[in-house]
Amino acid sequence: MRRLAIIGGGITGLAAALRAVELSASGGIPVEVMLYESSENVGGCVQTVRDKGFTFELGPDSLLVEKPAAADLLRTLHLHHDVIDTHPEHKRAGLIHSGRMRAIPEGFRLFSPTSMPALLRSGIFSLAGIARAAMETIIPARRESGDESVSSFVRRRFGREVLDRLAQPLIGGIYSGDPARLGMRATLPQFLDLEARYGSVLRGMQSAGGAAAVPRLASLRNGVGSLVDALGERLRQHIRTSAPATSVRRDRGGWSIAFEGGASVFSDAIVFAVPAYAAADLLRGQDPDLADSLQGIRYNSIATVNLIYESGALSHIPAVSGFIVPFIERRRIVAATFSTLKYSGRAPAGAAIVRTFVGGALQPELLRLDEDQLADLSARELSDLLGIRGVRARGLVTKWMRLLPEYGLGHRDRVTEINARARRLGGLWLAGSAYGGVGIPDCVAAGQAAVESAFSNFST
Repeated sequence: MRRLAIIGGGITGLAAALRAVELSASGGIPVEVMLYESSENVGGCVQTVRDKGFTFELGPDSLLVEKPAAADLLRTLHLHHDVIDTHPEHKRAGLIHSGRMRAIPEGFRLFSPTSMPALLRSGIFSLAGIARAAMETIIPARRESGDESVSSFVRRRFGREVLDRLAQPLIGGIYSGDPARLGMRATLPQFLDLEARYGSVLRGMQSAGGAAAVPRLASLRNGVGSLVDALGERLRQHIRTSAPATSVRRDRGGWSIAFEGGASVFSDAIVFAVPAYAAADLLRGQDPDLADSLQGIRYNSIATVNLIYESGALSHIPAVSGFIVPFIERRRIVAATFSTLKYSGRAPAGAAIVRTFVGGALQPELLRLDEDQLADLSARELSDLLGIRGVRARGLVTKWMRLLPEYGLGHRDRVTEINARARRLGGLWLAGSAYGGVGIPDCVAAGQAAVESAFSNFST
């Protein structure tokens, strides 16, 4: 019987393991599937804590449920009936502008207006900023073929104000990085295509019919962590926790995996579903060049802070689910979510949860603060910005160190090189948020694709 080892028990590894078990059962190729996770629990950053009527999300609180990988997995796990949408009156998001919260302007696709009227009524740009952005249609298209940073692209096409006031908090939040380092080809290739095809992003937007449909971000009745719970239950006999791998080496046409404590196992193939830097550490003795390429993917850190208030403390909040904070505002939180306004069933009657995000690519020094300091800092920022006062209790504070991969300049070329070197080693696949997508559905799809490729090799 063939053996497949999956290193890493985050959502990527769990999705990979489930797909492997399915293929082994249905494809006529008996394969022994085992997932090894270094910590005591699986799930990675997808964690929900339910306590005394509260539902605290420690990592992501939503996923794009209509992406095929997510939709199929939810049906497989019988969780599709547990999907809950954002409260209709709180679907919009806000941003901080000159110390006050405004709704993110309508008629924009990320940082780009879809029409001149949308730009004029945005409410977050000065007259000079509007005039500069309106010149986008006469800015010549870039002729160079190499990658370009997000900040360079936005500044070149729309001006500094659009970059500082809208693109930086939006794109920096979605792609977990500094726009000055993020590469357009890996993060926003659709805007490069518009510029190349139409000579102008705005003209391209207008030709394409304006803004794209708003994707359906949703959660699960018992929190996003119930996805991990269901996967863990389904895969119980295929998971080994508290099993940190220390190295791998090519052996007898397969792979020998060494673990802390001296144990080792042989596997015909491996799927690495760990951060790129962790894969680099494991592979350095086997292929130093591959390890260097993996190590070159930068990671950023973030803290999530759940604060509990009386529900009346949020009675004056506008109809938004949360807000983002441009770095130019010089605040010490990068975003916040009104958890109990966004989704139902998150707190007992009379209580409310607000969740802040601290640190990120532009304020990494704040991760040196302890949990109480992060909670106090968040409470002060919420009070200063929105007048939310009277913290009833501190919920859960979680530091996610080196969690968020940053798709830097040349990222796609780097990933192509990484995959080519992995193929040359044979029987080795890399999957996860570091390579081709940071959302839960992207990670699920990556894990499944890696396993399907491994099984294709088994059948040849």
